[in-house]
Amino acid sequence: MAAQSDVKAMTIEQMEAAESQAYLQQILSIESFEDAEDCKNHRKDALMCANYILNTPCELNENSDLMWIYCARYVLLWDEKSDEILISFPKSSKEWMICPEIMSVFLAACTKTAIEDKIIHVYSKEMHIKAVTSCVKYYIKHKKIMDMLCKPNMKKLVKKHRRGKLEKYLSDQYEKEYGNGKPQTENFFIPE
Repeated sequence: MAAQSDVKAMTIEQMEAAESQAYLQQILSIESFEDAEDCKNHRKDALMCANYILNTPCELNENSDLMWIYCARYVLLWDEKSDEILISFPKSSKEWMICPEIMSVFLAACTKTAIEDKIIHVYSKEMHIKAVTSCVKYYIKHKKIMDMLCKPNMKKLVKKHRRGKLEKYLSDQYEKEYGNGKPQTENFFIPE
């Protein structure tokens, strides 16, 4: 009897996964957003895509890799048109943000933080710390894949994370780059 309920439970889980995949494929067919208001209507979808990126290896198999790429594209399109989020790439990021996968994780982390923590119209110290920390944790969790794809130089950040000093380091870094902890309010800064 227990075996039958396990089979039934698995079937329900599989059905839920299939429905989730169908929903994801539906929203990922969006080519662009019309304006900021359109982005507000798709906030939940942007968060779902950001969570997918942050919780899925970028190259596990062909199907999940394609889904990962579409989610990354969706987040980027949403970030570009939304008036709710402002992202600034820290100057120090050129050491490690050398590949699209890490940049996608960074954008997803910023999007998630902006939506969940309601950090609107600024790139704040809190967003900086959460986004870069998410990149470090993602890299640690998927190191083999990331090193195979692009070998981002994250040794310094990983070392600080393992010693419990990453948050302090990122806070100081933000102060140094943006001055006195004031939220960054200019549009996209991309390091040279």
